[in-house]
Amino acid sequence: MHVKHVHTRGRRLAAVAVTVVLAATGGTLTTLPAAAAPVAAQDQQASAVTFPRDADVVGAGPGGFLSKTRGETPEFRWTRYADGTSTVLPGADAAGGGSDLVVTGDRKLMSVSSLLKVHDMAKPDAAPVVIDLDALGDYTYAGLAGRTLLVERYENDHTVQYATTLDAAVLAGGTPEFRKVEGGVQVDCENGAGAWTDTGAALYDCRVGDERFPAKIFADLATGETRWYPVGPDAWAWDGAVSATHVAWREARVPGGHGIAVHPRGGSTRQLWFPSEYDVSDPVYLVGGWLASGQEAHIDGAGSAEGGEATTRLPFTLQSIGNPAETFVALTAFSSAVVGPDGTLLVRGGTPEHGEGLYRIAPRADGGRPTVELVASTGQSTVVALTGHATPNEITGEQVARGVDFGWDLSRGDARVTMTLTHVPSGKSVSQAWPAEGAAGEPRRVTWRWDGKDLEAKDWGAPARGGVYEWKLTARPDDGIGPDLVATGRFSVTRPAAAHDYDDDGTADLLTRDPQGVLWRYGTRPAAAGGSLTGTGGSRVGGGWQTYDRLVSVGNAAGSSAPDSVARDRSGMLWLYQGTGNRNAPLAPRTQIGGGWQTYDRITGGGDVTGDRRPDVLALDKTGVLWLHPGTGNAKAPFSARKRIGGGWQVYNEITAAGNLGGAAAGDLLARDRSGVLWLYLGKGDGTFAARKQVGGGWGAFKGLTAVGDANGDGRADLVAWNGDETFYAGTGDWSAPFRRGARAGLTQDSAYDSLF
Repeated sequence: MHVKHVHTRGRRLAAVAVTVVLAATGGTLTTLPAAAAPVAAQDQQASAVTFPRDADVVGAGPGGFLSKTRGETPEFRWTRYADGTSTVLPGADAAGGGSDLVVTGDRKLMSVSSLLKVHDMAKPDAAPVVIDLDALGDYTYAGLAGRTLLVERYENDHTVQYATTLDAAVLAGGTPEFRKVEGGVQVDCENGAGAWTDTGAALYDCRVGDERFPAKIFADLATGETRWYPVGPDAWAWDGAVSATHVAWREARVPGGHGIAVHPRGGSTRQLWFPSEYDVSDPVYLVGGWLASGQEAHIDGAGSAEGGEATTRLPFTLQSIGNPAETFVALTAFSSAVVGPDGTLLVRGGTPEHGEGLYRIAPRADGGRPTVELVASTGQSTVVALTGHATPNEITGEQVARGVDFGWDLSRGDARVTMTLTHVPSGKSVSQAWPAEGAAGEPRRVTWRWDGKDLEAKDWGAPARGGVYEWKLTARPDDGIGPDLVATGRFSVTRPAAAHDYDDDGTADLLTRDPQGVLWRYGTRPAAAGGSLTGTGGSRVGGGWQTYDRLVSVGNAAGSSAPDSVARDRSGMLWLYQGTGNRNAPLAPRTQIGGGWQTYDRITGGGDVTGDRRPDVLALDKTGVLWLHPGTGNAKAPFSARKRIGGGWQVYNEITAAGNLGGAAAGDLLARDRSGVLWLYLGKGDGTFAARKQVGGGWGAFKGLTAVGDANGDGRADLVAWNGDETFYAGTGDWSAPFRRGARAGLTQDSAYDSLF
């Protein structure tokens, strides 16, 4: 027996998204379902008649419908409209076709089955009739059009189509007589099962003549009438549809693009062309004078834990052939469809209003919009709804360091879920996916714990940066039917301003200038709780910094949460570089503060000397007078008029605003004398300092001292001393011995620089 490959329609899926937007305050859920055509729900009938879950429709007649469950060993079940009772049909494969007849096969595919059994479901007690296709002439099953059995046979290098009517004699056990549908060895046709009507008409995909030109051939199986529709030499045609008034098929043309070719029945050769946004492999159906189509979506792996690609899906839409501008959405989702009696279409799909089930789309006598009614329900909701959530509104730096728990409550358990968390300022994100775990009628809670780490993979392990975060949850029904749930929400991670946290991740950063005038940012991480530091590598900030002779970190002097820097050029002009909190561009373009700063030998900043919670700047002039420039928090004028603190400071060759070293609220000051002894001046909080206290000697070996705030995470201010490499001094919080023993840190990886701040 010749076995021929027959194109079969796979799972047809379509949906639109239901979007839920959650305010940053965790407020009311707002649901935005897609609009669909009104559905005349036959409530009593639909509630009495059940459509099997996880199944598709594969046949429908006036008395009931045939369903097929998905999976390796499908179950075929005939369900009656009248009372909802059902019968499971034996056999490896089964098909229906617009009548109450069902054909089953002895193999997994009807197209390779030798023994067919015809079941008359209108007479459930009647024994099935066996048809042996091999014994009758080596035929192959091709389809069932109403009460007409379509078969084919390979003859003289061509596939020839035959048909037989399953009349009372055949159903009583008589021998069927096959008649040739389209004669002539020059015609090679297949796929008659792809488009037919319950009235016994079919549309074949053919190759004609020695040149094998593509053509569609329409055959009226009752009258024997045939009509040929050539397909252009630079065109490709796919499965089509037949109604009582039209024939149609999808076609791709070069040039011309993709669309649907439509011909009226009844002798006219006029062709209508409908451009289509659907894929050429998506099905097309006819309901009287209306085109019906939905979009195929490949859900294998989509939204799964393995991270398959999601597919954009379009709803099941009808378009008038006579008035192409008139369209309407019949169903927001569908997975399968078959031709039913009286020119109807039976569609397994759903709407947000009536849920999942089997819908009948029927033509109207006046040619108006076909009616849509629910005839059998699965009891499942088409819409996956978000019924509740436990997500933060604002998280402090301490909270995020401990980890944060998220939770979402879904109305359906059989949904594949994907969640993406994005740091809005940087655009960096992480994702988590969950497979379907529950049943459609059962609620489900999805939980996720964020470890509080940075979302940028190349710097994994760093604390999460501050700023706005957005989570996006997408839930897709596991069977692929029904709209996706898309829910979003926002929250903020906030931290107190830190003088050296340039990327807002809660850890200290260092800025260095290399001999070519290029500025670099180096991140740090605590090596152990309360211990030393390690470096995380450098990133280039920008060039041209050789024009400055003083570079200082001054904290959030301009009023934002990000630390700022000031730079003095050789003319004495001071420039402000506002911090951005952006790791890759930590400083905004400069703005001019004012001139006259050439009078100072040393400039430092970042500590709150005045007690007003704003960082101040201290400057030592060439005569040994120390001056205070109070911070204002105003980016246009970040410092107010200077105030004299006192003289005699010419004994020092380095001063550093050290933050809170001694345990009080006010900022303190470190000063190194020319013999290398380091002194601590505890701030009083009024712009003055207490008498100095000696820290210790041997500090003359360092070119500079940079106070970095709490760099190792123990809540105490720390110090970095540098001279081509770096030594880290962890703070103790005790003013009498403010630092632990220094430890070599290598924070800048031994890179060359002439300034570190």
